[in-house]
Amino acid sequence: MFGNNSQVQLAVLQERFKAHEQIIDKVDTAIQTLSETNQNICKMLAVHDERISVQAKVDDDICKKVDDMESKIDNLYKFRWQIGGVVSFALVLVGILPTISSFLTPAPTPATIERAK
Repeated sequence: MFGNNSQVQLAVLQERFKAHEQIIDKVDTAIQTLSETNQNICKMLAVHDERISVQAKVDDDICKKVDDMESKIDNLYKFRWQIGGVVSFALVLVGILPTISSFLTPAPTPATIERAK
């Protein structure tokens, strides 16, 4: 009776051991799958980090170009006002010029021609 009971127990333990082996195999497979997935995610993150850094550099370049364009536009506005000032001065000068020339030019004296005797 004791011998038969130990064989049953041994058979039960062997079945449990097989069940545990199957579970351990499934856990090992899941761990390998998770490891591969982790590696793929790390690669994707590295690619995205690179893209983000490249995009940040492009954004900086665009900001510099916009600043350069703003300074050029400001210079054009200054130039426009300078040209306007020069033209205004020239128009005032042209308007005053006849008055100034009348002061600087002596009045014409009538010329008389006499006959010689």
